Amino acid sequence: MSNLNSVYGFAATGTARNQWPLQTVAATAETILQISTDSGTNTNYFLVAPSGGQIFGATTGVDYNGNPAITDRSNYMTGLPSGESNDQFNSSSWVGRKFRVRIAGTGTAGQNAAQTILFNLYQGTSATLGSDKIIGTTGAAFAIAQSGSNVAFSFWIEADLIWDGSALLSGSYTANVSGGTTSQIKTVTVLPNLPAVTTTAGLSFLATITLGNAASSTVQVSEFLIDRV
Repeated sequence: MSNLNSVYGFAATGTARNQWPLQTVAATAETILQISTDSGTNTNYFLVAPSGGQIFGATTGVDYNGNPAITDRSNYMTGLPSGESNDQFNSSSWVGRKFRVRIAGTGTAGQNAAQTILFNLYQGTSATLGSDKIIGTTGAAFAIAQSGSNVAFSFWIEADLIWDGSALLSGSYTANVSGGTTSQIKTVTVLPNLPAVTTTAGLSFLATITLGNAASSTVQVSEFLIDRV
């Protein structure tokens, strides 16, 4: 569920557009988490911070991007008078202001004595992960203790970030993954990579799952959001 200060992302499960489907993974290759499209197929999901030119519910005349006299509307976490939209941003809305990227979900690990799971949160725009930077992780591959059946698991990663507006994205993250009767936590940790981000478009995030064994497993993302904090 989105928080009061959630500004963009998706937190609904299902197979309709912009909902998180139950995703099947049956390979050990790192797999990008996907979202549903209009056609009913799934596609790799990039969570991109909103900026100038994007309109979320505004009407002509109150759009922040078209009226420079309306300043800093994005600082408000609650509604504005007369039903005006609050979800307006420009290219400098994220400069020097702390924000949080968070993803959470559940799943079922396919039965295998050597099964492990690992989730990574990336900054980047590449679907091949080649140029993307890990900015959060559930840590060492988490071993799923299994006894002749699949095992349910849950996970979350939260990265608290700040961008200088021209060169560097920095911050820290925490994470947790649990399955069966055990749990693994990552306490507050500095970003393992400091991405070079030169434009707002570079505030793009994606997440992946990696299995230790190709036994067919499922993952159900419940939310992938940007929060102002």
